[in-house]
Amino acid sequence: MNRNVAWVLLLVGLIALPGGAGSLWAQDDDGDGLSAEQEAILGTDPARADTDGDGLLDGDEYFLYFTNPLEEDTDRDGIPDGEDRYPFELFYRDLNGITTTVDRIVAGPEGLRLRQLVEIKVGNVITVDWTNVLQEDFTLQEAEFLIRFDFLDPTREDFVGEGYYRPRKGENGESLMEIRLPSYEGIFEAVIPWPGNAMTISDWVYRFYDRPLEVGQRWAFNVFYHELLRWGEDPFFSVTAEVVAEVSMPLDTRLGRREYPAYEIRAVFRHAPFQDPFFRTQLGENPELVLQAFLTRGEGARAPVVLRYTTLFFRVTPTKSVGFSVFQVQR
Repeated sequence: MNRNVAWVLLLVGLIALPGGAGSLWAQDDDGDGLSAEQEAILGTDPARADTDGDGLLDGDEYFLYFTNPLEEDTDRDGIPDGEDRYPFELFYRDLNGITTTVDRIVAGPEGLRLRQLVEIKVGNVITVDWTNVLQEDFTLQEAEFLIRFDFLDPTREDFVGEGYYRPRKGENGESLMEIRLPSYEGIFEAVIPWPGNAMTISDWVYRFYDRPLEVGQRWAFNVFYHELLRWGEDPFFSVTAEVVAEVSMPLDTRLGRREYPAYEIRAVFRHAPFQDPFFRTQLGENPELVLQAFLTRGEGARAPVVLRYTTLFFRVTPTKSVGFSVFQVQR
């Protein structure tokens, strides 16, 4: 037999045999769902299936729960990941490269809270640190936030201000919301009627966290956008959303590209006619804006994970514009 052919046959045999040389690429000594190579990339212990001791396998943490296999309590809410309904801290980047956001949900003795740290880089850097207090169905109860403007111009003084949404009752018992919105232009304050079943523009995708998902499910809710209020427009969108399909969602991670089974949600945002001539020209008399969200449907997950979602924006200064930002989770 030709010597080269013999070496090829021997190599094929080693790859095929359990424990052979070729299996080193997929070697998983601790049975946690991560190969030795993947463990080296993540920094997990190849001899321990649960590196951080939180009750979840390292592979499940990275691929299924979107938690950190090196931290017992990924979202730092005092509940180990293995016992936490919402254990993850998720980092999203806008596909336009302008905005990032870090989201974590805390479900503790003080109730349900969504914490979001948003950074917008448009020459100047705008940082918004949100804490939204939510109802059990993830609609908004109240909010507090800190807004920071770091100006590129060194002669311009940076700005930091505190804002909030606080519920109140009117004289006839109607639901109101007291709004305080700081900006470098000054403090905007208002008290407005607050419809039930409402969320903010930054957290509308979490409306789908309160129940198992399936194709055909529908919801109706309101979305509040405080900038519209400041500009004298109706600040609410009327939204209808539906789970329209089961899809496969590609996601690039540190461990390579992975396809995730996901639910596709289509949300239609409807708004009353705008007063501003620019917005009326761009959006029409009765605008309908279509947004999307993709949530995991993996077996065993404590809650779905938002893989990708669309949000809309209105910018008046320095130039008026209307557009969409698409955020995707980074792993």
